Amino acid sequence: MCGRYTLHANKKALADAIALALPEDYKPNYNIGPGRETLSIATRENVQVASTMMHWGLRTPQNFHINARIETANTAPRFRESWHAYRCLLPANGFYEWYQDGITKQPYYIYPPQDTLHYFAGLWFPSTGYESPPSFVILTTKANTSIRSIHERMPVILMQKSQVSWLDGTLNTRDVQSLASKVILEKHTVSRRVNSVQNEDSRLIEATTPLTDDQMMFF
Repeated sequence: MCGRYTLHANKKALADAIALALPEDYKPNYNIGPGRETLSIATRENVQVASTMMHWGLRTPQNFHINARIETANTAPRFRESWHAYRCLLPANGFYEWYQDGITKQPYYIYPPQDTLHYFAGLWFPSTGYESPPSFVILTTKANTSIRSIHERMPVILMQKSQVSWLDGTLNTRDVQSLASKVILEKHTVSRRVNSVQNEDSRLIEATTPLTDDQMMFF
């Protein structure tokens, strides 16, 4: 699954990287969690690709969905319309995952080599009210060999060259899974401070050990 990620590029660098103007309210964030608004790239009004702020999570009477499985998103009643008509990309610098050994949960920061920007494949849902923003879920797939030892699932990650073909609907389920399986990722343990979405600073992605973890030190 994907439950927390980062987008910490400054405004100019990010605008240059995605070749789109950014919303005025975009701010770098080292700890984006469900329920927050964050940057997405999508075709709006069936006219052109644009960047916009969207709400992470689809609330239904039964649940609050933050992810959708790539294996079933094109047929699941909740997601199939968006699969065919409302695809989006979520720019990211990296994401967090928690390794569980049955006793503790150790957070890891997972990111591409050289900390290059990559994109999560997502599905978005038009606003249901005048003042509410559109929302999105992140697609997930089986973890590839880079991080399989930490968790069995990972976000579907696409490089920039796949951006257009994802948004225009020409990438099918098998194509997307194949591309995601080839993504190379690096990882290291980070502080348990990331457990709280109130913490949003750059120290969250620094490599740490139990002896240097802010929440593990005793004085």
